[in-house]
Amino acid sequence: MRVFVTGATGLLGRRVVTSLLDSQHELTIVTRNATDAHQQFSDDSLKIIEADITHQGDWQTTASECDAIVHLAGAGIVDRRWTASYKKLLRSSRIESTKHVAEVADNILICASATGFYGDCGDQELTEQDPAGNDFLGLLCKGWEEAARRASGRVVSLRFGIILDGRGGALAKMLPLFRFGLGGPVGSGKQYWPWIAEQDACTIVQGALTHDWEGAINAVAPEKLTCTEFVRTLAGVMNKPSLMKVPKIALRVMIGEGSQVLTASQRVNPRVLLDAGFKFEYPMLQRCLETQCC
Repeated sequence: MRVFVTGATGLLGRRVVTSLLDSQHELTIVTRNATDAHQQFSDDSLKIIEADITHQGDWQTTASECDAIVHLAGAGIVDRRWTASYKKLLRSSRIESTKHVAEVADNILICASATGFYGDCGDQELTEQDPAGNDFLGLLCKGWEEAARRASGRVVSLRFGIILDGRGGALAKMLPLFRFGLGGPVGSGKQYWPWIAEQDACTIVQGALTHDWEGAINAVAPEKLTCTEFVRTLAGVMNKPSLMKVPKIALRVMIGEGSQVLTASQRVNPRVLLDAGFKFEYPMLQRCLETQCC
């Protein structure tokens, strides 16, 4: 299959590209920095083009000639404080880019989304049928998915939880604190943190390409854990304490409005995947962390 990939140099994108190449797909990736992409990927069969996909351009012709588009691009949610200008970048890097991708996605479009779609829902168990939240992230994800649905082909929106990879992302940032015994719950610790092993995230992307899945899919592990349960499991795997609580107000002072990413509660059920018979390699957090942290 000829596959066009955006966001290929990001945390998930790098793993997805490697996985798709291993499966003998013919890949083209688009990036803002082709030099960096060439340094990350050594496979000679990989075609790399440089473009800004928040604008229309020649890249769309290449994308339209492919059998499928995997759209993973987007500025990091917690890379910076949510100033007005950064919120604008978060929107454009997701919604505007997706509009332009959808214009040429005549066959298959696999588009990233996030469980932030649901907002802060406490203990409520969430499935793909539940509505979007009214906070910034909820409205961002809603607009992101609406833009993807403009495509004329089959569209899958993957609502990823926290993607766990010891080499990058949230887990890699947490590990140094826990190694020094400085880890602990955030806020009340009662909020649910949906998560997914990066290996399963890659497999879900592959499944979305090759199966007839359509619409929104909760790309999360079936084990539902609160923040306290999550950090306790991580501390146990690392044989460290998890007593250093981070008050919600302190987190707000440190990173601003973006702290809601860590304090909002989303008890997410991967119903569509389970109904489709998807087999998780890492359905339980402890086993996932044992492979990522040890």
